[in-house]
Amino acid sequence: MNKKVSIIVPVYNAEKYLDRSIKSLLEQTYDNLEIILIDDCSTDNSKKVIQKYASSDNRIRPFYSEINNGVSRSRNIGLKSFTGDYVFFMDADDYITNTAIEKMVKASEKYNADVVDNYHLIIYTNKNKNYYFTENKIPKDILVMGNLKNNIDVLTKATYITGKIIKKELVEGMTFDESLRRYEDLVFEHQLKVKINNMIFLNEPCYYYYQVSDSLINTLGEKHIAYLDAAKKVIDVYKDNTEEIKQRIEALLFTNAFLTGVSKVVKNDKSLEDNTSILKEYINQFDSLFLTWRTNKYINNIIRKYVIKLINNDKKIYNLIKRTRNIDFIKLYFKFLSIRYSYKIK
Repeated sequence: MNKKVSIIVPVYNAEKYLDRSIKSLLEQTYDNLEIILIDDCSTDNSKKVIQKYASSDNRIRPFYSEINNGVSRSRNIGLKSFTGDYVFFMDADDYITNTAIEKMVKASEKYNADVVDNYHLIIYTNKNKNYYFTENKIPKDILVMGNLKNNIDVLTKATYITGKIIKKELVEGMTFDESLRRYEDLVFEHQLKVKINNMIFLNEPCYYYYQVSDSLINTLGEKHIAYLDAAKKVIDVYKDNTEEIKQRIEALLFTNAFLTGVSKVVKNDKSLEDNTSILKEYINQFDSLFLTWRTNKYINNIIRKYVIKLINNDKKIYNLIKRTRNIDFIKLYFKFLSIRYSYKIK
């Protein structure tokens, strides 16, 4: 009998996209599925959409929260309830190809992989035009990564918790940190990486990650200071690993922390003076968090020198924010990817 795959989908005010997402699951060529939909007290018609599909397909297991608890609680409900041999996380505004689960299960069995991932296809909508691209070049063959002990590239490969099948043995006892309202998936992903025996990547995108330009502005602001809380927990995940791994994870987190500060934290409606204080405090926090960043050889030297100049220097921080205030870094990043890694849907 085919192994069962449990698909966990947290739902909050996703009415606009939910039909498409659920249909992509129900139309899978692999039918031994358990589809766990957790409505987190949506204020739109998401609950009604879930009820409609649950009443007509017994593979769907609906859960309805009475209060809004956040995505971590919803995913944890799924983790405590699933009965499959694999777990697969999906967001309610995304969708997958109809052969995605079948291809991943077959690959897991062929390569004895406990995690099978694939390249997310980003669908970016800007001014009613869709752009299709991936974040990395897709290799010609399936990529067999192994584990962290024999391949340190596992550390930096993929940061999405969505879109991959994971053997139940790896996630048993694991939960998303409900104290984090953002970047909880970053922590979970690294907790998973230290347990992986063999991870592989399919050489095609199976997961469609949907982004709308006009709505991305709502994801910016001071709430991204929470990245540092998540980074602290990730550092703790690797505290007993080798010095090289600890240096590499510090380099990854430090670089992302700086870029998050400049491209997200100070993208708000506050004055230049207020944002100068916000970014100054933010930089001071990760200066204290990352203990060896000044000597870490894996950190880009240009970024290191730049951060050193910014520490406690109000004038330089002010000028940085002023120069970059009207730059939409996310839009620029997506524009770059749409040119470099453009993808045509087959």
